[in-house]
Amino acid sequence: MIIAVAFVAYAPALRNGFVWDDTALVLRDPLIRSWRLIPEGFRHFLFLDATASNFYRPLQRLTFTADYAAWGFANPGGWHFTSIAIHAAAAVALYALLRRWLGEERRRWALGIALVWAIHPLHTSAVTYISGRADPLAALCGFTGLWFALRAEKRAQLYAALCFLGALLSKESGGVFLLIWLALIAWRRVPPRAVILAVGVLAIYLPLRLTANKTPPPQSTPTPLIARPILAARAVAEYTGLLIAPVNLRMERDVATRPSATPEASRKNARLRECQTLLGALLIAGLIAWFRRADRDTRFALLAAAIAYLPISNITPLNATVAEHWLYVPSAFLLAAIGLAKTRARIGRDGCPQPSAQADKRASSTTLTAEDRGPYLPLSTPQRCAIALALVWTSCLATRTWLRQPDWRDQRTFLTRTIAAGGDSARMHVNLGNLEAAEAHPDRALAEYAEALRRDPKLSFAHLGIAAAQLKLRHFAEARAALDRADESPSLEAEKLQLRAALDHADWKMSPVFAYGCATEFARLNWPIYRRYVTALAQFENTSAAASELRSFLETQDFRADSWLLLAELYTRMNQPALAKVARAEARKRDVRLP
Repeated sequence: MIIAVAFVAYAPALRNGFVWDDTALVLRDPLIRSWRLIPEGFRHFLFLDATASNFYRPLQRLTFTADYAAWGFANPGGWHFTSIAIHAAAAVALYALLRRWLGEERRRWALGIALVWAIHPLHTSAVTYISGRADPLAALCGFTGLWFALRAEKRAQLYAALCFLGALLSKESGGVFLLIWLALIAWRRVPPRAVILAVGVLAIYLPLRLTANKTPPPQSTPTPLIARPILAARAVAEYTGLLIAPVNLRMERDVATRPSATPEASRKNARLRECQTLLGALLIAGLIAWFRRADRDTRFALLAAAIAYLPISNITPLNATVAEHWLYVPSAFLLAAIGLAKTRARIGRDGCPQPSAQADKRASSTTLTAEDRGPYLPLSTPQRCAIALALVWTSCLATRTWLRQPDWRDQRTFLTRTIAAGGDSARMHVNLGNLEAAEAHPDRALAEYAEALRRDPKLSFAHLGIAAAQLKLRHFAEARAALDRADESPSLEAEKLQLRAALDHADWKMSPVFAYGCATEFARLNWPIYRRYVTALAQFENTSAAASELRSFLETQDFRADSWLLLAELYTRMNQPALAKVARAEARKRDVRLP
């Protein structure tokens, strides 16, 4: 039932294409194109030939490898089918966990909680967005691991440890399941020997991550310590509103007080954030009071939700203040706590559970029995009305999820609808400008870049986009001025050198080879930059020298099929068909889709 409901809610996503980071993580990642490259995929961070990142997610890359072998790039619907299937499997794993946790007598409530979680539209950016697959994958491994952790079999803890390792290899935030596992140990639910297995998980994961190749992203200015509690309170208020009434959903969200397009809009935004801070503080106080008065199982569900939420709470520096897909795992435990609170009517002095000595004695077992949980009161009329309202709310959630899917149909639809929904950040306008430039609309691109600079005058990517668009319009003076305004960041130096080389060649007929060669020194692992250098070397100077340069590159990075295809092309130009045939054979080993 859960699988069927999830597929119905997300069915429109099967008509969507690749958007946003899918360009880098799917279309441009060379490590997903052959099963032979799976070990190499564990030795590299994400965004291999794109923006530098701190994301080490080899299990996500492994699922992309399977999708590429099955569907290729011509059928994005197959990729979306896999993402929905993983999400549905995660919901089933959540149901199995809750069923074991709550007991067989509450399996219907477990099913209801899992269904609400499966169809909640807040998770769209984690399910519909192919590059967001890391969240469902980590949740699938994590929920399954916790299910094993609650079992009494001797090998169950070993299986749990393997699942938690999979959660970590899917996404960094998958480590919260390891912390929840340790909390289970402290809660006397699992054998203490699980601590040794938890250390073993870290002993496997950390060497893999620390030895993997990556290009560190540029250091950003961290949020001041005094501002972090304020952002944390605002984030709680923002997420609460999205959980209860997910009407306005979008990829780009922010709870910081930032200047808007007009002074009046800036003042309005500042007043909204002040109210949000107060509301968030009240909600946090309410959650603490709820935890203090809750029964044992509800307390643990709230504790698990807090553990899963802590990494995204803004207490530590993040690359954004809020993001809808970050709540994918914490929302599951919060919904579980709400479900537990609604189903319990234990007799106690102050309405809270009073575990008996026998219940405490059995607390270290896999689950609590009905006797341990105490007597239950029948549902009252208000409770029945609440259940009816919950059913109506769930139906609205499923409808909102179904209606949300077309927002991700293609890159233009995604960007324009995100901006229209309020996510009109400088980054969104830059990406829309890049799309206009790629579709040969430089005038529209310039308008979008100008809009981005109105929101962030120091955004170097906008200046680089303006330079590229002005170059296409052959406005050389304006292109040079835009390049001069770009930030002198080492991470952008390669792009600036390439643009300046193309500009000098178009304006002054200078050879771009030297500048392209200098650009490769700033981005040794970036194949698009290196390819431009080799191509220019073959075009303007010597094909043999270009082939020699490319062979040197392949000595350190031989996993790109595109590199071998370019080498085959160079050998063909040099009239060396035997070597070209060998290069094409090497390319086929690294790309199962090559004929």
